Amino acid sequence: MNKADGLGNSSSDVRRKGELFNKYIKPYYDFIRRLCERYTASKHDVDENFNDVLLNLYIYIETYDESRDLRTWIHIVTKRHVFALDEKRRRHDNSIQGTECDIDRVPSCEIDNYDESEDYEKIYGDGIVRTLRSMPQIYRQAFMMQHHGMSLKEIAKALKESGDLKSGNINTVKTRIHVARKIFKESIDTEGNLLPKQ
Repeated sequence: MNKADGLGNSSSDVRRKGELFNKYIKPYYDFIRRLCERYTASKHDVDENFNDVLLNLYIYIETYDESRDLRTWIHIVTKRHVFALDEKRRRHDNSIQGTECDIDRVPSCEIDNYDESEDYEKIYGDGIVRTLRSMPQIYRQAFMMQHHGMSLKEIAKALKESGDLKSGNINTVKTRIHVARKIFKESIDTEGNLLPKQ
């Protein structure tokens, strides 16, 4: 019996997505990166947008119609998603300006309402969910906050306010996210399945 992922997809569905992603998206990483650089409002958000676009393409890869030009489809999907991410940041910034919280206290207000378990178990396959669950909290937290659209600066401030980061150093946040990505690379394959333990 096939196990289901957080979206109710069987392991064969997850495998199919991985195959399509490897076939249609991987060869165009450089192209997608250039599109992100072109359409992202701030160059500081390019890396975050690029990673989020790749995840979005993986989730919705089965919607690609092979009768359409692949590069055109990738271009449209990437452009729309980058614009949506930038708009989400803009709304987030505007909502901060409209709160009663002191601006220096906003990150702690954010983290108080942050539930890192609310999304990933509904979106990702079993391999990704298990990797997130087994990941040390300091790495998972930084990774998921970035995935929720927070900038590195926002994450550093939020973690400092919550006591999870002593200095508020952005480089420490970068390191934590890098370690989280390394854990993913060592734990799951390109299809999102757990790799056999060595």
